Amino acid sequence: MSYRKTTTGPLDSTFAALADATRRAILERLALGDATVNELVTPFNLSQPTISRHLKVLEQAGLITSGRDAQRRPRRLVRKPLEDAKDWLKGYRNPGTLHYTTAGDREVVMKRAFTAPRSLVFDAFVVPELLEKWFYGAPGGTLAVCEVALKAGDCFRYVWRSPEGAEIGMRGTCLEFVRPERIVATEQFDVPWYPGEATGTIALEERNGMTVLTQTIRYESQAAREIVLQTSMEHGVAMGYDRLANLLESIQVRGEAMI
Repeated sequence: MSYRKTTTGPLDSTFAALADATRRAILERLALGDATVNELVTPFNLSQPTISRHLKVLEQAGLITSGRDAQRRPRRLVRKPLEDAKDWLKGYRNPGTLHYTTAGDREVVMKRAFTAPRSLVFDAFVVPELLEKWFYGAPGGTLAVCEVALKAGDCFRYVWRSPEGAEIGMRGTCLEFVRPERIVATEQFDVPWYPGEATGTIALEERNGMTVLTQTIRYESQAAREIVLQTSMEHGVAMGYDRLANLLESIQVRGEAMI
């Protein structure tokens, strides 16, 4: 397997700057109000050149700005990059939960562990009442149409409706249905956003009360997969599986039956 490469962006600069404890402490001080280099030297017990180097890193990352007030050059906190980082950590939460890789020249492979028996995880993929609770796409959206396949040869159809009312539909045919181990099905969107059809496989393996889910999607061409890799699919899948984990936990706490 090979890991998907991503380009450097603002988040990389933000997290690199935040990796240093002194720079984090400087930001905490600036959150209370503007301060000059000299005003930062005393509380941090560091030399002026050292403080200046840290401030340069923070400014290059867009976390602070330098102003001028008479003879003073105060540094001021810029909150937006920190808010963006917080939103990423809150909404994405991918590292440690969803393992996202590529295989061969046409496949995307995603793995996620759930603290639940695989029979429960399996049913969460085929019981409409449960799918509607986690498989609804964007936050605030709904799974407006949920027609599931329950055996090989059955057709399925999903329609996701956004909070604004926009709809995205997908249909396909089930190729394999082995409860509670494996589901294989084709998938094709009503309005294609990648060329051709894809085949998806959900495989479940239970290990000491944990279920490891491996989802493999094989596209018709390498070009189709490359289009997918440039989208936010990884983000969407990660959020959906976080919702599924919460649903499985709540079901087990309440002792409810899945079907």
